[in-house]
Amino acid sequence: MASILKFLLIEDLYRYPNLFKKLVYRDFFERFVGSALGFLLAILNPLVLMGMYVLLFSVILKIRFVEGGSHIDFGLYLFCGMIPWLAFQESLTKCTQVILGYRHMILHIRFPLGFLPLHIAVSALVQELIALFLFVGFVSQYQGISFEHLLYVGLIIPVKFIFTCGINFFLAPISVFYRDIVQLVQILMIGWFFLSPIVYPLSKVPETYLAIYELNPFVPFIKAYRFAVLAQGTWNWGEFFYIVFISIFIFALGRIYFQHCQNRFIGYL
Repeated sequence: MASILKFLLIEDLYRYPNLFKKLVYRDFFERFVGSALGFLLAILNPLVLMGMYVLLFSVILKIRFVEGGSHIDFGLYLFCGMIPWLAFQESLTKCTQVILGYRHMILHIRFPLGFLPLHIAVSALVQELIALFLFVGFVSQYQGISFEHLLYVGLIIPVKFIFTCGINFFLAPISVFYRDIVQLVQILMIGWFFLSPIVYPLSKVPETYLAIYELNPFVPFIKAYRFAVLAQGTWNWGEFFYIVFISIFIFALGRIYFQHCQNRFIGYL
């Protein structure tokens, strides 16, 4: 039992709660240091990005997610897919530099190294929850919210968090041994973004490739988000259990790989 708690970092979180809180706090607020706009930037950046996508895909290319939908409807559909993606992308991108970024702390202080990729995922989760809260408030005013559907957010967010942590545990040590992984991950994230139904509807994917396309774990995440917040589509328990299995599997492999590599960090820092 003790080994399981240590594997899940629960034992370390119980022993060093203040350290972990400070790591999350530092990561979340460091982006606002020296900024005149401060926390407002966290809201403006995705809004500007959404505006550009709406302009390109809805106004210029005239793509619609629903028949006869307006530009605002497109924006809501797009934003609902971008909220989980932006947090996921930020977590993975920052995790490729987290070990090197804390190299001095690793060399001089003894602490659970698993905190480093984990706190990045928690910080991204906080940002995602704030964006989701604001988005739900807007949607409730614009078209109303089905609270029965909204409850499904409580199922999908923890699973997505586990999935993100698992990949973080892979990327953090790899970036220590192979420094060019940072650029590679950025390229892969661009490809992954356009292989997910974020800026286009799933109906645009050719029927021939749909079965392979839906193996992408982020497809069920986005579909579940849109069902929960916008009450669009249907809830598929088969897809949900698929991503639960994938997330747990990735998390377990990631933790095993991280534990295997963490004793070798010192020689590369």
